[in-house]
Amino acid sequence: MKYLSILFLALSLAITSCSKNDEPIIRSTKYRIVFIYSEETTQTFEYNPTGNITEWHFLETTSSQTIADASYDYDADGCSVKINAEESHGDHQKWIFEEVLYLNQNGAAKSAEGVVGLYRIEDNSLLMKKRYSVAFSYNELKQLESIQIVEKRMIDNGEDPYPLKWNIDFAWSDNNIIEYREYLTPASPLIVYEYTYYDGAGADYAPIVQRPILRAYYTPLQYQGYFGVKPKGLVKTVTVDNNYSTDYSYNISTNSMVEDYYEKSPSGKDTKYTIGWEESDTKK
Repeated sequence: MKYLSILFLALSLAITSCSKNDEPIIRSTKYRIVFIYSEETTQTFEYNPTGNITEWHFLETTSSQTIADASYDYDADGCSVKINAEESHGDHQKWIFEEVLYLNQNGAAKSAEGVVGLYRIEDNSLLMKKRYSVAFSYNELKQLESIQIVEKRMIDNGEDPYPLKWNIDFAWSDNNIIEYREYLTPASPLIVYEYTYYDGAGADYAPIVQRPILRAYYTPLQYQGYFGVKPKGLVKTVTVDNNYSTDYSYNISTNSMVEDYYEKSPSGKDTKYTIGWEESDTKK
């Protein structure tokens, strides 16, 4: 779960009406996640009365150091989500994000625009600022297939005229993500994650152990379906750059809910994650 890799992006997109004419993404389920706990980390999730995530916190349990915090505000028409997030990296630097995530007619993420600043923790001084945007693309099964990313550094006289652009592609098989590929050019990927799954049916309520969709603070939105349909199976192994692998196993309750899962790192270390669920009394 220590995955706070930061990507800074920008892409100009026309914002159109998101009147809900398309078949909607289903947000709420019978149960929703409220915490994920291990000896090293804790995630907590808070919701509003309509069942949408409002706050997410990621903590290092051993030191109580905040690694990530995010808040989510929804416009009245359901066309966008305003996100404010902060991520700490070590004891010296932090990133602060101000973002608007725009939604398609069916409620899935369409694009995002925002500003991110890098600050020195000691005196809160600004070290760097970037403007970013993102575009999300889906296949006919409402599975996320690609993310197009561009970022521009903000300088004294405006913006850097030479933006940085890259992509993330997702490969699916049997309704499961089997590959996450991030690249500047297709022939030379920056990083590749490959996934295998357990045979048979998965669990109706399960954690996401695949790499987060682009950003750590998108994690709770993934659970609620803002990035299309979720994989159906339970991940067995994650292999990075065809080099090293992490293994997973699960304890599943009689009501098809993952209560604990275990992560075995390439070094052989086993980490247990306990998941807290609560029954949702909202329907959308």
